[in-house]
Amino acid sequence: MSLESLSQPLRANGILPLALTWMIGLSGCGQEKSGAPDKLESQVESLEMLEPDCTSPDQCASVTIQREVFSDQAALNDAIYQQMLTQLQGTGESPDAPLDSLEKVAQKFLDDAAAVTVSSAAQWQLTGEAKQLARRGDVLTVEIDSYLYTGGAHGMPVSRWLNWDLANESLLALNDVIAPGQEDAFWKLVQAAHGQWLEDQQVEKDFRENWPFSRTEDFRLTDDGLVLLYGVYTLGPYSMGEVELTIPSEQLDSVLRERFR
Repeated sequence: MSLESLSQPLRANGILPLALTWMIGLSGCGQEKSGAPDKLESQVESLEMLEPDCTSPDQCASVTIQREVFSDQAALNDAIYQQMLTQLQGTGESPDAPLDSLEKVAQKFLDDAAAVTVSSAAQWQLTGEAKQLARRGDVLTVEIDSYLYTGGAHGMPVSRWLNWDLANESLLALNDVIAPGQEDAFWKLVQAAHGQWLEDQQVEKDFRENWPFSRTEDFRLTDDGLVLLYGVYTLGPYSMGEVELTIPSEQLDSVLRERFR
């Protein structure tokens, strides 16, 4: 979606002006040349909406969405947009996204807030952000964060890592980087990392039973190894926040495809 097409419906609905911030992406890490661009240029598109007739923004239901849009990377931008649509309408796990634009998502959220009492809807908040997290060789990792608050003790944060193969212009799943036949070996390494994390947390037996090991599809590649991201309520209670487990690169020589080591 272009900036021009995005800004027109926003102005028509009295939404705050679109903010643009030009950004220069990270370059590659000195690996072999490929079809991927050496540098990525991008801009940030921002969508901000408040409930109608709001006189005190700090006490109104609000929506704030920002996404980094990359120049000459239409397929990547579409993938990010679709993930944001899914995530802002749920947890990011399901591919279903009934509404097909961020403006519609924002408007529905404000309509839902308006349908409840003023006191309970006053602090409703929906935020989303998609930004470049890291790049290693041809693999670009985009972090997509969302936060939903509709009352109660706390809101629900969700973070997902979208990996994009710049050389092939396609999404990169975890199984795409694991060498054929090495899936079991890989997850044994992750379980060992989880066990070490439990030791570091000095948790009791009850914690281990209540919060068992699970798998995740969120990962990113670094020079130190492969990092896995677990959302809140996955490996521990809300108070522990997100958890990252790192598999050191020296353990991955025979587990990852050569291109991603």
